[in-house]
Amino acid sequence: MLGHLPWLVLFLQFVELTALSKQCRELLSCSIKKGCVNLPWLVEKMQDAEISEEMYNNVDKAIDYLCIFSTGCARECTACSLCHSSKLQLVEVLTGSKKDGEQCSDLIKCASECVSDAPTNISAINRCLRHSCAYQCFNGSCPKCNAFIVKVFNQMCISGDFRGRVKGFKGQCADMFREMVRAKFRKQFEEQEQAHRS
Repeated sequence: MLGHLPWLVLFLQFVELTALSKQCRELLSCSIKKGCVNLPWLVEKMQDAEISEEMYNNVDKAIDYLCIFSTGCARECTACSLCHSSKLQLVEVLTGSKKDGEQCSDLIKCASECVSDAPTNISAINRCLRHSCAYQCFNGSCPKCNAFIVKVFNQMCISGDFRGRVKGFKGQCADMFREMVRAKFRKQFEEQEQAHRS
């Protein structure tokens, strides 16, 4: 169960917005080679699919973050400062030692609430993170999170030829991911846009 902590595990916090270093590219390659990303399953799900909330959920389900952080790509994660800092930040949130005033405070606050609401129930924490907190990565309040997650998706997209598989899609991988995020969090984005207009 811990292996499927959602996007938030990576969200918490890839603090560099610069281009991915060689070490981080090696981490992304390792995650696919070692099966931390279930690419064959995801490729099958992408074949002739339309961009939807379900597609976002499938991408989320295909990633095993425990494998990325430790069992499959621990060396590559440690070498990639983006991954290593994220892993450390996750440990701080899960142990309750997270410091205030950090970047992406809305996302971190939400994750901390998930942990405090069900401190020993990994399934409940996982669900809370995936369904209550993930939006914080994509709503503009945590641009560094969004930037890195798009890069992770791009690696999967290129390796799995998602652009050639998704029904009627004509854009780039990053565009596909944005459309998936928009489909997943349509209600939240509409509420945010309405609040900005008011």
